[in-house]
Amino acid sequence: MALARVARSGLRRSGGSFGGNRTEDVFCEGVSPCQCSMPSLENVREYINLSYFSSTKNVNHMRFWSRGIRVMPHYHSPAAEMVAEVSDSEYDEPRYPGLEATKPGEKPRVVVLGTGWAACRFLKGLDTKIYDAVCVSPRNHMVFTPLLASTCVGTLEFRSVAEPVSRIQSALATSPNSHFYLASCIDIDTDKHEVYCETVSNGGLPSEPYQFKIAYDKLVIAAGAEPLTFGIKGVYENAFFLREVNHAQEIRKKLLLNLMLSENPGISEEEKKRLLHCVVIGGGPTGVEFSGELSDFIMRDVRERYTHVKDYIQVTLIEANEILSSFDVGLRQYATKHLTKSGVHLMRGVVKEVHPKKIVLNDGTDVPYGLLVWSTGVGPSNFVKSLNLPESPGGRIGVDEWLRVPSVEDVFALGDCAGFLEQTGKPVLPALAQVAEREGKYLAELFNKKIGKKNGGKALSAKDIPLGEPFVYKHLGSMASVGRYKALVDLRQSKDAKGVSHAGFVSWLIWRSAYLTRVVSWRNRFYVAMNWATTLVFGRDNSRIG
Repeated sequence: MALARVARSGLRRSGGSFGGNRTEDVFCEGVSPCQCSMPSLENVREYINLSYFSSTKNVNHMRFWSRGIRVMPHYHSPAAEMVAEVSDSEYDEPRYPGLEATKPGEKPRVVVLGTGWAACRFLKGLDTKIYDAVCVSPRNHMVFTPLLASTCVGTLEFRSVAEPVSRIQSALATSPNSHFYLASCIDIDTDKHEVYCETVSNGGLPSEPYQFKIAYDKLVIAAGAEPLTFGIKGVYENAFFLREVNHAQEIRKKLLLNLMLSENPGISEEEKKRLLHCVVIGGGPTGVEFSGELSDFIMRDVRERYTHVKDYIQVTLIEANEILSSFDVGLRQYATKHLTKSGVHLMRGVVKEVHPKKIVLNDGTDVPYGLLVWSTGVGPSNFVKSLNLPESPGGRIGVDEWLRVPSVEDVFALGDCAGFLEQTGKPVLPALAQVAEREGKYLAELFNKKIGKKNGGKALSAKDIPLGEPFVYKHLGSMASVGRYKALVDLRQSKDAKGVSHAGFVSWLIWRSAYLTRVVSWRNRFYVAMNWATTLVFGRDNSRIG
């Protein structure tokens, strides 16, 4: 053992290894037996001499890891491999840079995964006098999704719907122990109270991928969901989704590109029709609002600025059942008539597969397209599926009435990635912004008034604290714009309940007023109001940048 320490000490000073013969990787933690050759002690003494250290080669000590398996660096000689095998236990575990566990006297650390509606509402309400907050997300802003469709056609600019997370919770930028990390969480160790992250980088860091860990006292998983594709071939490769700002940017670029390409000389009539055929899959609020914005764009802007091809552009909305199935029957009928009158072709069908220039329906119908937008709802992400946590119906992370993950300590989940467990007797709530926002507000109050004030913020210290009233969701109603200054307002608390429902211009005013007041900051409210006024007077911006 002493000989091994001497050898390892020399190895660290040289930054290299003994010799140049590469051997097999060394795997630990019982995943695979260590495949190490065992030279004689004389050979080891032969290798260990100071004159030889100057000729050693550098070794990349970055440790790659995956769930449950840790891969150590390559060593370049039998002797070095032997040193690795007999090393002390302090070198058996990989070391990641990051934040270690909080010490006595320090504020409890709350780690939040995500920057969606639930995460940002929780961060906004969290009392940073009691807690240090650490947020991990691959984006540094919250997206105001109800207005995202308007950015695709230039009604609003992209900055109007993006709110930096550091403006939502200023402690992330100003407090010395609160941080925002542009990274994705790739694993969680609930026993050690650690999350493992991988940075979002384009090659500017010392190693790629760059990974680190964060120890937590409390963990809030609000990682959102991913678009549902139902396993249909070709969707990811050819369709656009509409959940992020960059999705809206790509849709806008593609739409304007097709408009300009169709004006080139020599383009056949058939190809013009294909290029200018915009197909929307999914008749929910997002699909209907996007179709309405597109029809507005065509009626007001395309007919004035692209007169050579104005008769070729068409919007088709494909839905397997009825559009806006959660709305009142009268509102659905109104939306159907209004969209048809606005030039949107409503089509009933189920997509079988997607090709680069056409989609194929189950009945064999081919639908050529130039732009395809996929909006068929959301489901659990691959990250959520990979976690060893209880599941609710539908594959989300299972939570109890207080949004706790019951099988582990100090872990909470909310938003689109979480759902009530069956034993709670509550239904899984829909993936709506108002659900996520309400959950974030409730959990922030729970942390501030119940857990924090009773000294339960530290790890493993909140088990016996009474949490008070459980979370109860009351639906406030639904709204959807259908274009041309018309909208739907459904104030029923459920699909089968009775309540006020209205459609038309007054509903459109209510829709705009409600969303303007819900925009997070006064800065963005000003942007939205100015964009709406500019579009009304001067029309939409149809410049293609990038």
